Amino acid sequence: MQKQNRTLFWRWFYGAVLVLVVGLLLTQPLTPEGRFALKMIPHHAQAVELARILQPRTDDENLRYFAQDVAQTQAAQIAQMRSWLPWWRQLTVGLERPDAQAAAAMGMASQEEIAELLALQGRAAETRFLQLMIRHHQGALPMIEQGLAEIKTSGLPRRLIEAMNWSQTSEIQTMERWLAERGGQKLPFDGAKLKHGH
Repeated sequence: MQKQNRTLFWRWFYGAVLVLVVGLLLTQPLTPEGRFALKMIPHHAQAVELARILQPRTDDENLRYFAQDVAQTQAAQIAQMRSWLPWWRQLTVGLERPDAQAAAAMGMASQEEIAELLALQGRAAETRFLQLMIRHHQGALPMIEQGLAEIKTSGLPRRLIEAMNWSQTSEIQTMERWLAERGGQKLPFDGAKLKHGH
């Protein structure tokens, strides 16, 4: 019985120490690149999700290729951004997701909107995807702007963020044209909320 109690104590002790160490590590300050990655990784992850949802629901070759490109490009960028984080943040970054208010401020789709897209096919799915992805890209631009303002050195992180800025701005214009061809209207988005931290 004594041996069993000692075993339980040491399990509890090591568990408590592990929780304490992880808690201390998570409070360590991040580099500007790390702060950008921590916000942008879940944002990119949803873009990949939306693109993969559309692919089997459209017969439009241009849109299907576009969705495939978004999924592949942003998945590759996620892998690059993970390397900007210390190892303990790499372990948790996939588990940390913005709350509903923060996600809306970043132009992200709600769970209800994703469920709606999953239920659509063909032209209706294309229109809804374009609406959601235009707003999603619009939500990325203020974060990109902030990242460029904070990351001054001309290394890989800044070059990647500059590439994001160019590609997402260009893709918004393309998607707006496709949405207009389908008679759709853009969803409202107030980027000022994200810029001012609301």
